[in-house]
Amino acid sequence: MRKMKNKIVLAALALTLMPVGLQATQQPNIILFLVDDCSTHELGCYGNTMVSTPNIDALAEGGIKFKSAWATPVCVSSRAAIMSGQYGFRNGAYGNSYKESETYDAMPWGKMTLFRAMKESGYATFHGGKWHLPTSPADPDWGVDEYFLYGSLMGGDGLNPEWTREYSGSWWSWGNSNKFSPTEKPQHSPSATWHPMVIKNGQLRSTGPDDFGPEMLADAALDFAQRNKHAKKPFFIYYSSHLTHFPWTEMKAPGNHEVTKTEPGMVSNVQYLDTVVGRLVNELKAMGEYENTVIVFMADNPTYGLGKGAASEIGAHIPFIVAGGSKWVKWHGETGSLTDCVDLYPTLLELADHRALPSQVLDGQSLVPLLEGDRAHSREWLFSYTFGFHRMIRNRDYSLDAQGQLWRCNPSGNPFTFEKVETDNEASRTARMVLESQLEHLPIPDEDQMKKNPKVYKQYVNVMAGQLTHRQKNAETFYQTGVQSLLNRPGRLKYDLK
Repeated sequence: MRKMKNKIVLAALALTLMPVGLQATQQPNIILFLVDDCSTHELGCYGNTMVSTPNIDALAEGGIKFKSAWATPVCVSSRAAIMSGQYGFRNGAYGNSYKESETYDAMPWGKMTLFRAMKESGYATFHGGKWHLPTSPADPDWGVDEYFLYGSLMGGDGLNPEWTREYSGSWWSWGNSNKFSPTEKPQHSPSATWHPMVIKNGQLRSTGPDDFGPEMLADAALDFAQRNKHAKKPFFIYYSSHLTHFPWTEMKAPGNHEVTKTEPGMVSNVQYLDTVVGRLVNELKAMGEYENTVIVFMADNPTYGLGKGAASEIGAHIPFIVAGGSKWVKWHGETGSLTDCVDLYPTLLELADHRALPSQVLDGQSLVPLLEGDRAHSREWLFSYTFGFHRMIRNRDYSLDAQGQLWRCNPSGNPFTFEKVETDNEASRTARMVLESQLEHLPIPDEDQMKKNPKVYKQYVNVMAGQLTHRQKNAETFYQTGVQSLLNRPGRLKYDLK
């Protein structure tokens, strides 16, 4: 009898010592589906009438579609914000070129990353697709159990020379993404579509000309989900799609087991992205896991040539949808609530029942109250930046871009319909003062740090002198041109691979 009591006491003690997530029986699976370089205007649910995206549209219809969501205008700074719940002045990632070594290089070991927090909550963790973060998912400090990685746009530690010697696929050029090379050259990146470079858990996978990267990635993610369903373990999948980043090569015709290719171009890339989303949702439903899953669909920044890189509303505004089981996403429809990429971290931690460490300083705010039905729940303001000194901020009514231009926001969320405020009156002065006062609490990088990168520092000096950057000049042109003209450009519809 005494032995039996001791066993009961030990079992109870073991439960109290387990991580919070392992005790929870109602944790949802979580899939963060991050699209690379995709504006809201590419998708039917956000008003595109030229491209068919029925699966993404259905995800929005069966979930919550945000009209006013921000990321940063370039890839690395958005991804670092998602992983840390912090803006660049805390995590060190201000853009793709400027990195503050003391903080950015300390990630992941210096911070509680999103992967590690999910792992501590009892989740099996998976990274798939593009990386573009410090070190690599092989670094145990990140907290990634398994990964299926594209060599393209890898970032971090870069490519292992053994992989580049063994890889026999094509390389595309950053200087001219129409040009492909059979061998590695400076400023070239390996393919992520046909004959892709794929690294699975540290090993280069052998691929051939008929292998299609987006299909292989979906296979790997769904295999991970299936295995953990059978193991009765919640899973966190960070599905970091290479689509719709250029080069906009041909896609594989969906639903065709034979290798049939579509026309190249942005349109076919968006349509295949939609196919992937549809496959993911359908497989989750077939597994009986959709109602036990929360899916976040978002982009890291807008489309190249449609606002990416511009320190203004069109450079920060992204598609953002949350869908899944009704236990966690308790209503459907669109919302004008403000959210940005730092909000992902506290939201997913709360869903996973993970308690943030007292030492963690988070800039994000959890969206869980909104998901549960508090439709008035919203941030008061959104913040974004490139290089740390191109800074922009907005609230529900007004937006202030990096050039100090004030815009009156449209409730539709469409940044191309925002009205530039040219009149200096009491209302505009008050709106500007409110936004500028908030910026005072969001520091810019140290000037000595910027001097370590001459190109960045030169741009900083020019901006401080009032000169427009190339991207900002483009942004002004885009506003005047209008989104429909940009979407109709021939280069988007067909892509020359010769």
